Amino acid sequence: MNKLIILALTLSCGNTWADETSHELSLGLAVASGQSIYTGGKDRTQPFPVIDYQYKKFYFQGGELGFHLAETEHWEFNFGLGADFIGDKDRGDSRLLKDMSSLGIPVNANIETKFKSPIGHFSASYSTELTNKHDGNSFKLGYSAYLPVGSWVLVPRLSWQKHSEEVVNYFYGVDTASATDSRPLYQTGSSTSQSLGVLVLKPINDKLSFLGNIGITQFGDEITQSPIVDEDQALGIFAGMMYKIF
Repeated sequence: MNKLIILALTLSCGNTWADETSHELSLGLAVASGQSIYTGGKDRTQPFPVIDYQYKKFYFQGGELGFHLAETEHWEFNFGLGADFIGDKDRGDSRLLKDMSSLGIPVNANIETKFKSPIGHFSASYSTELTNKHDGNSFKLGYSAYLPVGSWVLVPRLSWQKHSEEVVNYFYGVDTASATDSRPLYQTGSSTSQSLGVLVLKPINDKLSFLGNIGITQFGDEITQSPIVDEDQALGIFAGMMYKIF
């Protein structure tokens, strides 16, 4: 579920092109619902706040504190720090997995480049973990397109991610301390995932906007073959309102 929340924040805020000359602050509230892929994991629905702030080259968006290293009309290069929600540290609150070693929230350093073209936005990012939780890394390619439909905007999005073996084993593996007769030791290699979604934006007035998203993520074999995983994909939905303070 934590992964769904950070995805929702990223979708709602992550395509803003910074205005270097002023403060910009938007606050909002959204409700997210998502499926768990863990064995015995619970599908959960919960509210969460949305914060989008920019000042010159600094920003706080999608749960990430970052800095615009360079910008042109079409290119953007960013560096940021943010939590790693690739997996769920609560393992879906599954009572079948409560006895496993507890997980923390890793913090990543992220470097990203974006290209804005007439046919959409392309992005590539690399993240590495800083807090010695798993010491892994991930690479992501993304694409999004803006499609105005009357007063609405539809933003279809595609992404492909590759996670190192450290990331995969931290969130989806079974270590020696957690192995049992019915839950064998499981350590594997790197894995990929693919996501497809559609973000919907609707201005209500000059200050207030509606946002919503529906998306699905397909996980690679190294994740789905884990003895603590029983689904190969997860559906996520969120909806909320954003209010521009200034």
